[in-house]
Amino acid sequence: MTDTTPEPSYAQEALRAGTLVSGLQLLLERIQREPAVGRALALIETTDLRGPLDQAGLHALLAEAKAERDRCLALAERDVRRGEAGRGHGATCTCGDSDSAHARKLTDDGRLPCTRNNCNCHDLTFV
Repeated sequence: MTDTTPEPSYAQEALRAGTLVSGLQLLLERIQREPAVGRALALIETTDLRGPLDQAGLHALLAEAKAERDRCLALAERDVRRGEAGRGHGATCTCGDSDSAHARKLTDDGRLPCTRNNCNCHDLTFV
């Protein structure tokens, strides 16, 4: 029997990662206000962290969650642009480079610039 459960989309993964970011930020704010919470969490070992669940560990986990969220948002944006252009995976940007050559994080103004050293493409665009 095969599993027919569809894999989550990048947009769904970005939402999940964004939820984790919000939860971790709230937890860090509470620890700042109530150090006893931080001391209690420092006693808890988890497999996701490489040490105690202290502020440093939470900050590291938060940084990882933000990076994952940003990566998934960029990949979701690539999917949207590919779909709107009617193109498939690995489609070539108007600059001639594949979509995977473009940034793995959206710029503040929503662009996905090309990462190739000799390319001046400032955004992923399909024809």
